[in-house]
Amino acid sequence: MLPTLNGTARLIDDPELRYAASGGAVVKVRLAFNSRKKDPSGEWKDDASFFITGTAFGQAAENIAATLQRGMEVVVSGRMKTDSWEKDGEKKSAPSLLVDSIGPSLRFATARVEKVGGSGSGRQEFQQARQQQAAGDPWGSGAPAGGGGWGGGAVGGDEPPF
Repeated sequence: MLPTLNGTARLIDDPELRYAASGGAVVKVRLAFNSRKKDPSGEWKDDASFFITGTAFGQAAENIAATLQRGMEVVVSGRMKTDSWEKDGEKKSAPSLLVDSIGPSLRFATARVEKVGGSGSGRQEFQQARQQQAAGDPWGSGAPAGGGGWGGGAVGGDEPPF
């Protein structure tokens, strides 16, 4: 079992989206985990940093590339592993992260979430189902004729009766 990494990081480059020969999406994200602490005078100072390259696949890869950009603070969870390769006859290795989930940190930003489906038609199907459901719902229509509202106009107009 691979060790997990959960934390808040910053993207140091824009996500790099590519497609494998099989057609599957693969994204590479470079992350920096930084820590800051106060020195004796009360000033914030940068402390240790940890840099790692994360990889995600499939729909998650496409979502990451469409959503995240350089400089964003993100909350990330994934499994750490060691990548090994050989360059100029010398064996090299570096830690990497198999990204399970990643998204913008909402500490200093806002985000708008838009659910995507496999075919992209899930949202339309959901909206159509809600419209059909509302058509048969007596509570989904406006106020009845002749006063309507909460109290039929007698008690407090459109104010709730509580």
